Amino acid sequence: MLHSRILARFTAAAIVILLSASVAAARQQTDFGTLSIQVRPPDAEIFVDGERWVAPEGTGPLAIQLSSGPHRIELRSPGRRTFATTVTIRTGQTSPLNVALPSEGAETTPPPGQGAAATPAATASGITRVEGPESGFVVAPDFRVTAVSHDTSALLGAYGGYVFNGQLLVGAGGYWQLNSNAGTHLAYGGAVAEWRFFPERTIGFNVHGLIGAGELHDDVHFFEGRGRFNDAFFRDGFPHYDIFFVAEPEAQVVIRFGSLVRLQVGAGYRATSANGLSGASGSVSVQFGK
Repeated sequence: MLHSRILARFTAAAIVILLSASVAAARQQTDFGTLSIQVRPPDAEIFVDGERWVAPEGTGPLAIQLSSGPHRIELRSPGRRTFATTVTIRTGQTSPLNVALPSEGAETTPPPGQGAAATPAATASGITRVEGPESGFVVAPDFRVTAVSHDTSALLGAYGGYVFNGQLLVGAGGYWQLNSNAGTHLAYGGAVAEWRFFPERTIGFNVHGLIGAGELHDDVHFFEGRGRFNDAFFRDGFPHYDIFFVAEPEAQVVIRFGSLVRLQVGAGYRATSANGLSGASGSVSVQFGK
């Protein structure tokens, strides 16, 4: 059918374009993150992978753009103990490192709950904090092309929720049909879950899904011998509404633009308990937040 061919072409074109962009990005761009170093005393020497860096004047931290992966950090100051550690940089994220170098004669004690295997920076006189993927809220407007009542339709909606450790999204979302198919309008929503693969990379992959309920409103013009009902189809004097169950799993390819913005192109399938409302779907969404 025509709508199936249009939908298939849209999905195939979106995937081809995104994969092409992914290959180009992988060839031309190195993944970077930020290392933010705050050290006391402020005149301590800072070495990153053997290269010396100069901290800014005042009390502000030194921010360094580094490629993703492990990097060796060493801090030195006359009359104080040298500090050395390895920090793993993640793409699009800031890893803070806050250290107070102890004097040569000061005793160092691991913080409570940590034994001899603790990180060298974890001492009574120095604090080191290197963060992994962060948790927080996210919201995303979402545009979908799909089949409703065997015709191609456009849906506009949004979803949002809370992201745990930069990888698991749990929230809710909803969608509304922009056009009318034979006088019918579709709307549905429910709980949303998403698992992010390679969340620290510029190009990633998500498994995304919604499960909930929806409503189909039939507003076709209906004729009887007595005349015409305007703007609504009546049965026994009431408008016609159908309530249905919906589940919509989806696979998404993700392009990250920094740590708080992601473009996602997906392909999935909407399964419903109503006749004529199930079908393949393609989507484009933009996530803002964690």
